[in-house]
Amino acid sequence: MLAPGRAGYSAPTAGLALLLAVTGVLAPPVARGQETPTAPADSAAPADTVPPGPVTPAEADAIRDTLQRPPAQYSADWVDVVEFPLKVIGWPLDLVLVRLPGWLVGQLTAPRPPSGVVRAYRAVSEWGLRPMIRTTIGPRSAAAVELQFDRYYPFYVHAAVSRRLSQRYRTGVILNGRTTWLTSEAKWQRDAQTPFYGIGSATNADDRSFYRRDWWDVVARAGLKVSQAFIVAGGAAYEHNEIDDPVGTSSSIFGEFRADSLYGANETTEYLRLEVSGTLNLTRWEDFQQRGVTAGMAARSFFGLTGTDSNFRLLTGFLQTYLPVNAQQMFAFRVISDISRDDGGEGVPFYHLSGLGGSRSALGFPTRRFVDYDMLSFMSEYRFEVWRELHSRMRAETFLFFHYGAVGETIGSIEGGDWQPSYGLGVRLSRPTALLGLAYLGFSAEGMTAGIRGSWPF
Repeated sequence: MLAPGRAGYSAPTAGLALLLAVTGVLAPPVARGQETPTAPADSAAPADTVPPGPVTPAEADAIRDTLQRPPAQYSADWVDVVEFPLKVIGWPLDLVLVRLPGWLVGQLTAPRPPSGVVRAYRAVSEWGLRPMIRTTIGPRSAAAVELQFDRYYPFYVHAAVSRRLSQRYRTGVILNGRTTWLTSEAKWQRDAQTPFYGIGSATNADDRSFYRRDWWDVVARAGLKVSQAFIVAGGAAYEHNEIDDPVGTSSSIFGEFRADSLYGANETTEYLRLEVSGTLNLTRWEDFQQRGVTAGMAARSFFGLTGTDSNFRLLTGFLQTYLPVNAQQMFAFRVISDISRDDGGEGVPFYHLSGLGGSRSALGFPTRRFVDYDMLSFMSEYRFEVWRELHSRMRAETFLFFHYGAVGETIGSIEGGDWQPSYGLGVRLSRPTALLGLAYLGFSAEGMTAGIRGSWPF
């Protein structure tokens, strides 16, 4: 009711009002009437309270400066000093490992209307004739074109020719039951340029030469699904092998090595082959990732037929495990070993010795870079997602790998200098429950390897 400085009051009156306020007789009323009521929930009116008084010019300038000026820039400290070189190093890695693969896969998988070639391919495939591109059909075969005819399934006929003139022709029948299966196949294959560097871990990469292997394989196999996770299989086969000069290159093993020191180089060999295998698969696919453990063993016995004085055994074992970190990252590990044993006669043909190199055992080396009786390899991969299709039907991963393997006369005879490390990176493209393909770069002490694969051992 009494406001200081209001017109019409004299100085004594103002002094009296001040005295009453100090003694509590005249206390200011509670400021309920001065509060701004809260705006209704459906009102567009602002809910801010009215400032308690007018804003001074200095306060207005301060508010204006706050709205116009950027956030304060602080001087560099030790965190910035340490972080800067990491940013410089990490930027190209982020570009190469994450951004570029994601952009490239996104461009390749962008939806487009089917072209005339795609429509023609679908038409002949529905009829039973399927042309396909294979990344490999044998050792160092390069890409191949394969024509598959399966109109009268379970019978099939396949024919393939690669860029390096490797060839594969096969026909057979597949009979599948709920818990059993039976296959029978006749195959003729030409591996036109199989590499050979010598035997042992101390061979030189510059000594590489090639040979051609033409071989027949007539086999019948049967399998039993003991449980959802455990499968056993067995079979018998006839195998016929001939070795000659390679196709498309003059670097032949017959000019670089003493052929009489390599059993199987100068002889045609024929074998009766018996085989048995077992696989325990405790893995499952979940959101583009495998989880769990799988292991397997296989044994093959070769008995020399007419004119072939050679009996031997080949044993293979592997263990693989997959350890997801989260939905985008995971680790994969694989241990694999091959063992060759002589059971009499001339021994193991050189093309059946255990080999280290390639996607099966050491990606930083070419296929079968090192050969000997026994092979042991440890393989590890770190995979992380870089792109995912909008509806989660496909995704791309970058993977980093490190492989460590060796060959020797026996596993126990392998020494420290025999081990061969290799490493590299690549990109995987997959569906929620299957791998579609991958591309990789591998590095070792002998140089670089590169390739594209439609399948992967693990």
